[in-house]
Amino acid sequence: MIRKTMRIGEVRTSIKLESEFWEYLKAVAQQRHLRLSGLVNEVASATPERTNLASTLRTYALVHARLRTETMQRDVDKLALAGNTQDLVRVLEACPLPSLIIDGDRAIRQMNRAFAFWLNLDPKATVGQRLDNIMILRGPGMRDMWTSLLDGRMARAGFNATYVSPGKVRTAQAIAVALSAPSVDPARRGCIVMFETLAGRT
Repeated sequence: MIRKTMRIGEVRTSIKLESEFWEYLKAVAQQRHLRLSGLVNEVASATPERTNLASTLRTYALVHARLRTETMQRDVDKLALAGNTQDLVRVLEACPLPSLIIDGDRAIRQMNRAFAFWLNLDPKATVGQRLDNIMILRGPGMRDMWTSLLDGRMARAGFNATYVSPGKVRTAQAIAVALSAPSVDPARRGCIVMFETLAGRT
């Protein structure tokens, strides 16, 4: 938990949040060309009936992340893919959520800066590794889920992902979106995987 003190309206207020929430709120503020305190004041003034500003900020961050994810999923769904198209690479890098592209063997082919920063990984050393070797993936019927994504029976699927390293645990809800039709050469089939990371913790 990190405590920050800032002026909310005319009152100097102390707010305590998990570091992941502060990082997310700071990123949102930067994208909107605001100071962090400016964003916090905006959220506070939009919810004058609030009883707990920390809870209000958490709710704002979660709703904001959910809407971003839904928008990103719609953009990905519109791509008539090939896992190496420039459009897909641009969408991947623009995505604020940690995201990567995996092939039919679940080997990582592309990863965005948000993913590398989230897990503090070296992209050069990570690309080419199987996702299963980096993270613990859990969900009902995982083997059938991957097969269904690759053979076109399923367009998207969700699962839980956990990354463990000395002194660090990161957990997330993940969604995999199929990126090719069954008629495409199997070597080019794959998925884009996005991680909703506000559940991560150190």
